[in-house]
Amino acid sequence: MSKSEFPSIFPRIETARLILREITHADTHAIFRNFSEPEIAKWFFEEPLTDIDQAKQFIDQFNSEFKQGEGITWAIEMKKNNACVGTCSIAGVSIGGEGEIGFDLAKEYWGKGIMSESLTAILDYGFSVLNLSKIDAHTYSTNIKAKHLLEKLGFQLEKVSEDSDYYSLTMEV
Repeated sequence: MSKSEFPSIFPRIETARLILREITHADTHAIFRNFSEPEIAKWFFEEPLTDIDQAKQFIDQFNSEFKQGEGITWAIEMKKNNACVGTCSIAGVSIGGEGEIGFDLAKEYWGKGIMSESLTAILDYGFSVLNLSKIDAHTYSTNIKAKHLLEKLGFQLEKVSEDSDYYSLTMEV
């Protein structure tokens, strides 16, 4: 991937209710809240986060991946109250090739269409700006909410391996 094709300035995306923006250390408590919540953390880690410094390390990692041209992780901010309620990302970016989405959302915002709105925006960005031809997603087979969301967004199940489901979405020509 050519670094010149990857954005040099962090892309800010606005939707009807949300601002998708760069994650900063000001978001540390929100990131810690999500990843220390057992119902959220179980999809990402063996154990929930126990120390706020772990959240700072994730923020540094997200920002480093962007600077290295490897992926973009956005903070999901509610316009109505400026609360950071989760993250969404396109990782493993290969300009004109493929990427993989990831996402998390604070429990109190589940079932309100926020993640659908976020992912719709970053999928559009991935296909139209990064010129990706395919975007993948993978989730645990038991994560029914994530599987339903991916299918709602048009992802197709490609394979099931052990306890994981692998989905993909290709750019419509």
